[in-house]
Amino acid sequence: MKSCTKYILPVSLTLVLLTSTSCLSKKNPELVAAQAELAQLEQRQAKINYPISSYEYFVSHDGYPVTIGIYKDRALLSKATPASRVIICLSQQRGRLYVGDQVAADWPVSTGIPGRETPTGNFSVREKKRDYASNRYGKIYNSEGKCVNYDADAFNNAVPEGGRFVGSPMPCWLRLTGDGVGMHIGKVRAGRRLSHGCIRTPGEMARELYRILAVGSKVSVRQDIEPQYPCRDALIAGTEQHQNEKRIRALKEEIYKIQMREKEEKRG
Repeated sequence: MKSCTKYILPVSLTLVLLTSTSCLSKKNPELVAAQAELAQLEQRQAKINYPISSYEYFVSHDGYPVTIGIYKDRALLSKATPASRVIICLSQQRGRLYVGDQVAADWPVSTGIPGRETPTGNFSVREKKRDYASNRYGKIYNSEGKCVNYDADAFNNAVPEGGRFVGSPMPCWLRLTGDGVGMHIGKVRAGRRLSHGCIRTPGEMARELYRILAVGSKVSVRQDIEPQYPCRDALIAGTEQHQNEKRIRALKEEIYKIQMREKEEKRG
């Protein structure tokens, strides 16, 4: 019996190995490659692990910079003063408030459309008005009270006899230039330029800036990311992560389709 047991065990193991090898050899190479790439990408994704409350996490997730999300560090915001610097990055369509060399807040903006671009440079707040309306851009109504121009330029569009011009509301107005460019509450779409030159800001953040800044506060409008930006590594990691996530979704769909196709072939 002992010799029989010793003889049967190796044969059983051999059969198992042969069966496994046969299954592997028959496995679709396309499926094997997709599964291997998926495992590699998911392993790489797991290494990007910033604390959830950190600014690094914010810029490495949710499609930053094209997100409507607003980042706030309450501890840093409590230390913000009129001397705190604001930077507007046109290429990212983001605004950032610095306290020292740290980002206290980061928010989406919508700046000037082509032909009416927001000027770049270093500016100082010239004027603050909580309730303000444009004296140039707005709507024109006829004598019957009907709006006849929803995107009027009072400097170039005539008001019909008996009609009137109503300037666009720009609450929490912070003027930056003499010719009417400033920051204010306005409609914002992540990554989109929508204005006539002003820096539209979500209400939540515009009210925060209005509270902190004063006449004379510094605002820098740049085309590209500011040299002192502290989270470049997280930004790069986030870009890689978003690309990986897109590829992971595509691979999962590809694997599913291959498996479904194989099932159909077996049934046929």
